[in-house]
Amino acid sequence: MNLERELLRRADQSQIAHAGSMQGGHAENPPKAFLSHASEDKAEFVEPLARKLAELGVKPWLDKWEIRPGDRLVQRLFDEGLDTADAVVVVVSNHSVTKEWVREELDAATVRRVNETTRLIPVRLDEVTMPSPLLHIAWITTDRSPEGVTHTAQRIAETLHGHDPGPAVGPRPAYARISASIPGLTTSDSVLLTETVREALNAGQLMLLDWPAVKSRVEQTGLSEQAVNESLNMLAEGDYINVAIRGDGIDQFDLTRYGYDEGVAGVFPGVEEHHQAIIAELVNNPPTSNQIIEDLAERTASPALVVDQLLRDLQDEGKVSVSWSMGSSRIHSVSPTLRRRLS
Repeated sequence: MNLERELLRRADQSQIAHAGSMQGGHAENPPKAFLSHASEDKAEFVEPLARKLAELGVKPWLDKWEIRPGDRLVQRLFDEGLDTADAVVVVVSNHSVTKEWVREELDAATVRRVNETTRLIPVRLDEVTMPSPLLHIAWITTDRSPEGVTHTAQRIAETLHGHDPGPAVGPRPAYARISASIPGLTTSDSVLLTETVREALNAGQLMLLDWPAVKSRVEQTGLSEQAVNESLNMLAEGDYINVAIRGDGIDQFDLTRYGYDEGVAGVFPGVEEHHQAIIAELVNNPPTSNQIIEDLAERTASPALVVDQLLRDLQDEGKVSVSWSMGSSRIHSVSPTLRRRLS
């Protein structure tokens, strides 16, 4: 028979049926595999393969079982074989490559047509040289042993049941689930800077931060000591932090104002709203005590460090005049144009 001509004639009829069957099988409608082979391979390999596929929830279409005396061979082959199959399994062996139907029918056009309507799975036996039309398709190399039959059936069943043979993918490590990625920094850099800003907010200052506490929290996210040290050096070179080394350890660990500005939003997402609230207090009801940072922090429910850093930024811009001394802070003037900063 001419397989290519028959496939062309029936392609339109099979398109709708295959659209449904390719969704995968289940107990009532298992996936079907059409087994194309040489008769010499039937008893030793193909029939055991078919039985093993049946055990694994795949319905095999084997001519020995499907074609009865008196059946019209072409009609049974296409109507109940290729046209309803989820896969065409082509067993290529020393026997089959010598067959005329392989040389004449298994040409590029036929392979392409089969692939358009179903899945083509070549199985290679006897270390045979694969026909050129199959060279671009991933095949299963196996042998005729019971182990080879089982392995081949498992591979085919996994494919038709949609099983992913790869390992299960676990959750992302904690360092990859940080709330914000900081532009220009790697994930590990962002984690270290975020934890440094968190420590500064808790301490209410940028200088003399607790490096062992920061390092411990960062390592708990799953980052290696090497990754932490690389990020530490990168942040120091980028002026995000200042580090003083004594001997083999860190003697002083500080967050710079630049590092604070870059990382605070990842720790305190509402920082801009708090800035607006602080500016509103400065414009409408500026504190007169010598503890203005504490006063503004209490009025706006803001961290003291957020108040302090905003005041320093506003002073750099000429919008306020503030004096800081040991344990106290006082505001001297507020520019009338600061009101324009309120949105």
